[in-house]
Parts: sequence; structure tokens; C-alpha cells
Amino acid sequence: MTPRNADLRVRPSARCATRAGTALRPVRPWPRRLWGLTLSLLVGGAVSGVGPGVVPLAAQVQIQSPPPAGNAASAQVRAAPVRGLHPIARGALTPVPTRIPFGQSGTPAQRGATGVQPGEVILHSRDTIVQSGDTIVQAGDTIVQAGDTIVQAADTIVQNGDTIVVPADTVPEEDRVEVRNLPTFPRPVPPGWQTGVWEWDREGIQASRAMTLAELLEQVPGVLALRSGDYGNPTTVVSTGLGPGRVRIFVDGAELAPLDGGVVDLSRVGLVGLDRVRVERRPGELRIELLGLQMVDPRAYSLLEVGTGDLQTNIFRGTFAHPDALGGNVLLALDRVDTDGPVREEPGAAYGVLFRHTLLRSDRGGVSWGVRRMTSRRTPEFFQPEDVNRTDWTVRARYELWDEVISEAFYHRSSVGVNTDRDGEGADTLITADARSQAGLRMAVDRGSWWAEAELRRQGGPGWPEDAQAFRGGVLLGEWVGAAAGVERQGWNGASGVNMHGRIWSSPILGITLFAEAESGRRAIPGFVPAPIPEEDPEEEDDDETTDETEDNGDEDDEEPDEEPEVAVPPRFGEMTGIRAGAEFRRGELFVGAALLSVDPDSLHPTGLPMDRGGLSMPGGRRTGVEISGRLPLTPILDGLSLHWDTQLWEQAPQDWRYTPDRTWDVRLRYHNVFFETRNLEVWTDVGMRGRDGMTVPLADPDQVDPVMATVPLNQSWYGRIQVRVVSAKIFVHWDNFTFRDNNQDFPGRILPQTRAMYGVKWTLWN
Repeated sequence: MTPRNADLRVRPSARCATRAGTALRPVRPWPRRLWGLTLSLLVGGAVSGVGPGVVPLAAQVQIQSPPPAGNAASAQVRAAPVRGLHPIARGALTPVPTRIPFGQSGTPAQRGATGVQPGEVILHSRDTIVQSGDTIVQAGDTIVQAGDTIVQAADTIVQNGDTIVVPADTVPEEDRVEVRNLPTFPRPVPPGWQTGVWEWDREGIQASRAMTLAELLEQVPGVLALRSGDYGNPTTVVSTGLGPGRVRIFVDGAELAPLDGGVVDLSRVGLVGLDRVRVERRPGELRIELLGLQMVDPRAYSLLEVGTGDLQTNIFRGTFAHPDALGGNVLLALDRVDTDGPVREEPGAAYGVLFRHTLLRSDRGGVSWGVRRMTSRRTPEFFQPEDVNRTDWTVRARYELWDEVISEAFYHRSSVGVNTDRDGEGADTLITADARSQAGLRMAVDRGSWWAEAELRRQGGPGWPEDAQAFRGGVLLGEWVGAAAGVERQGWNGASGVNMHGRIWSSPILGITLFAEAESGRRAIPGFVPAPIPEEDPEEEDDDETTDETEDNGDEDDEEPDEEPEVAVPPRFGEMTGIRAGAEFRRGELFVGAALLSVDPDSLHPTGLPMDRGGLSMPGGRRTGVEISGRLPLTPILDGLSLHWDTQLWEQAPQDWRYTPDRTWDVRLRYHNVFFETRNLEVWTDVGMRGRDGMTVPLADPDQVDPVMATVPLNQSWYGRIQVRVVSAKIFVHWDNFTFRDNNQDFPGRILPQTRAMYGVKWTLWN
């Protein structure tokens, strides 16, 4: 029996007797003439000459031959270390993942991309690997040679000086598969209601009912989405009525500059190519962090999301990531959502592309560059220009200086433009004049029980701060309490502002967790800077001057020239103080939390986006409220069924307090369960109602002489969702406002769709 190019796999088994025994069992054959053989070796006990510290080891050896066609493929060995193995033997087990050309066994989930299971070691045997003999492995022996018997019973498994495997450098370089990413910065403040942090990982984003980033952020209690229409129209989010300078978005540490106003237009920020979305809802700031896709598997990764529904609404998202390309990894993503809008009379779309390339020359770091371009298209009767695109370029170098010490240098540039083929003359005056850029340095230390991060940024472009410095840190005091704090300074045109934030939370005691959070200081208020008005043609100016002189009749000296109106300089900084404190109770799946809220800004500002750009800044003031959240498991009725609720109740607002309704709520009945031992079937079902009271917005009818404030009525929507995952494919059906409420709006006259049902599939593919 002389198997050619055998595939030899070694896995740990149970402890066994001192003498070796052999057992043969057939392996499932290839079609037609493939044959297989399995040899189980049970070896253990104290072996003389090996020395102390040897723990009995057992292994299972599986040998398979290639197909009869004689595929040229080399044999491979898998060995997994057993806890307590002699240091000499353990040191010889060097993980070297490689491809399995033939004879793969196990399910794809067990094999991963290459058949490599965690902790296994794989070796090629282009040289022979096992030779017949009295011992299984001796120094200098190879394991398989043609013509030799495969294995004979042996008295020993390892001797001093023996090596179990061949050196790692015998593995061809082209066969090695490594999954590498840039080092990640610490995020040690745990997500949770008590810390005010909400987080979605890659699976969480796909499991949510959100079609856009704004819809995902709207699921955070107390966060309101402000929509000026359907998809493609300007959209943003606010918290406690705060907008410019206090609603900020970061992508892998670099801040997205607001270009259309004081906040970022979320219609031009896609939901593709993300590994995680993290939201910190602080008393004085809504901090949104978007973390790029990470490589987690040596196989190529693809994600396809396709859906369609009412109002000719279509969604297409495609993501492709390759972990080993162009000296590192590559990410390419496409994003598009379009609709005919309310009553199918307001077509709109948001679409774009993301490309990122990461060059990795070391396990400790590398260089990454990428570009994201998103275009929003809206009805020209409401907003000009009709097509606006946003482009973000990023270059970063990240390196792990020492263990747990990470450094980074980055440059980010943001700009907007218009599609000149679709937009009329002068439309470019309604977008930001110049690009905004930033260059920064970051460094972080994460020692488990404490962490710290420092950041320096230099920013360019009109309408936002010129520089910023920040320091953040946290500590876990044993198992009893955790704390985090941060301070940030911003400089702008010779002035500066300092903002401080801190939070503390306890560990559960009898299921009760206490927490408190406070923020105070000055923050810069970014603003909209329009492009300059194009100069008139000199010939036309001469004609106008001639006409004026003819009609003046020589009375020019008798008239005083009109004084040019003074342009009001917008405020550069705003002050605010905020507090959040409360407690939560958890017992199993049961959760109830309550917190007191207080905010005291010195001024309130419009978002600066096209729908409220003409609004005025108004004085602020102190406002208090309470928020209550909970989850009630209904497992006695049905396993996986639960009732959830989130609400904020504020004292009655003054007439000029914008974007803060007296009440907001979201109540939903949820069913979520996973079936079968393989966990290949998962079901989500939601039926709920989200709404808010009427609220004040900073812009009334734009035809009024002095537009100041307006009020929009109650907004309420019943929604439902069914999503089923079968292995890696998710089939979904979403239905918004299925009670057909007809007057939902966030801005006067911008009525939202009365209802929309959508269905589609999200499919994750590996290789």
C-alpha cells in the first residue's frame, strides 16, 4: 500500500493507554476509484527519556489519496498542540496556514477558507513526512515515503531534541494565507444604555431594519431624524435640539467636515463598507463613529443587498473585500437607493462608490488610502442644485510602536460639486465655496484596566475650526466601577473653546447599576460658506453705466450713495452644560432604566442645510426631562418574544426651542430566535410604533418677509419587519406607516411618504 501525495491530518484526541493501538476505517471515496484510509493512534503515559512535564497525547491521523486522474497535489499534515505538552514538542508546533488542494473534510464553517481550524498546524510534505519505524517521530525522520508502511505501533511519541514538524520556511510563500488589518484603536467604554453608547457590528447592521444611516441612527433613543423629503433629499439627525458643532461624524478617526451647512448631510453618507457603527449620545454632543470593514477571514468576502418596493423604491448595495491583494487588502463597495417619492411625484436618489486599499508590509502596521464619492439627486423645484456630489479622500499610516501602543498620522479632504450637465447656471453658488481638509496625529495606549488617547488636528477651509487638540482616557477600578473622561480644545481665528466631558458607572449590585454623566464647555459652530457670486460681464456693466448716466440728468451730486448693509458675522463658539444621571435594573432578559436629563445651551442654531438655511439663531436656556427604557421578556408566551420601549419626556419648551418635542417614543413587540444546532435558521420580527409630539423648527414659510419659526404637527408611524436568515442569506420584508397616516412631516410642506413596503435579500458570500 503506497498512497501517493497523501493528505495527512493530525488532531488531538482523548488521553489514552501507554501502548499504541491502530484502527482502520474507510474514508468517503471520491467518485469512481478514490479510496481512503484512516489510522487512529492512541499513545500516552510517561515515556522514559522524554523527561518531566510530558502530558499524554493522542492524535487521529487521516490519510486520503488524490483522484485517479493523478492531480499533482502535495500531502499536508495538521497537528494541534495539547495543553501541557512538553516544551520541546510544543515549541515545534508553528502555525503555518496553507491551502488544501484535495481531500478536504469537515463543513465549510469548520474549515474556514482553507480547511484550517483554530489552533491547527499545517505542513507540506513535498519531502517525505513519516518513515516506518518503532517510534512515531524521531530527529531527522520524515513522515511518509513511497513504499514504506504508513505507521507502526510505537512505544514513544517524542524524544528530547526531536521535532514534530518541518521548519516553517519549507512552506511555499505563495501558499501562505494571512489575515491582516491595520491596528485598531481602543474603544473600552462598553456599549450600553447606562453608558449612553450604542453600537452595531457588521452582523448588527445587516440584522437591523435600517435602509440608510439616518434610519439606523434614529433607533438610538432621543435621536431625531430630520428629513426634508424622501430618499435623496437633505437629511440629518439631532439630539436634545443640538445641531452644528455638537452632531459630529468620524470615519476611522477622521472627522467628516460639514459642507452643506453646520452638520453633515446624511443623504451623502453611505451605509456600505462598514464594520461597526458606534454612537455616543452625550449630554452635549452626539458623536457618531463609522469604522471601516475589517478582514476576518482569508477568503474573499462579498455582500449583496437588493430590494424593491412601493413608490418604485429600489435599493442595491454591493461590497467586495479581498484580504490578500496588491500587497495588502482591497475593499470596493457600491451603494444606491432611489425612489419616485411621495405620490410618485418627487423622484430622488442617493448613490455612490467606496474604494480602499491597505498596504501592509509588517504585522505592526501599514498605510491605507481610500476615496468615497456619494451623489444625492432631488427634485429641483424644492432644492437647488439638483445633483450634488460629495467626495472624501483619506490617507493614513498606522503603526503599533510597542505592545498596546498605537500611533497614526492621517490626512482627510472633503469637497462638494454639482453635475453641470443637469444643473443650471449659478447653481454652484448654493454649495460650499471651498474644500475642507484636516491633517492629524493620534496615539493611544490600552492596558486593559486603563486606556488613554491623544489627538492633534490641523484643519483648513472656511466655515469650521482651524485646529483641535483632544485627550481622552478611562479606567476600570477592579470589578466595581468604570470611568471615562475627555477634554477637547478648538481654535478658530484667534479665539478658542474648551469642552470637557466625563462619565462614571458602577458594576451591577443585586442587578442595579448606577451611572452619571456631565458635559460642559465651549464648542465651535461650523457654518455654511456659499461660493462667491460670479462676476458680471464687463461689457454688460458698461452698457448699464451708460444707461444710468443718460437717465441721471446731472443730479448725481444731489444724491447720497446707498450704504451697503452690514453682514452679520455668525457666532464661532457656543457654550453648553448638560447632565444625565440615573439607574438601571437587569435580571436575565428583564431590563428597566430611568435617567434625569438637563441641558443648558447659551444659543440654538439651525442645521444650516437647505431646508432651514434661512433660519435664525436664537437664545437658549435650561430644559430638563426624563428618559425611560426597558425590555420585558415574554418567554412564557413564546420563546424569543419580548416587549421593548424607549421614551423621553421633557418639560414644555419655549416657543423658540427648536427640534425638541415634548415627547418622543418607540414601543415595539419583537421576536428573535435561532433554530437548530447548526444555527442556520434565524428569525427577526418587529411590530411597533414610533412617534413624537409636534415641534418647532427654525424656518417657516420662505415666502414670508421675516421667516423665524414654524411648528410641524405630530409625527407617528406604525411599522413592521420580518427578516429570516438561512445560512448566510437574509430575506426581509419591511413596512413603514402601515396605518396610512397622511400628514407626517419634519419641515413645513415637505410631506413624507404615506406608506412604503419593501422586500429583498441580503446575502453574504465567502470566496
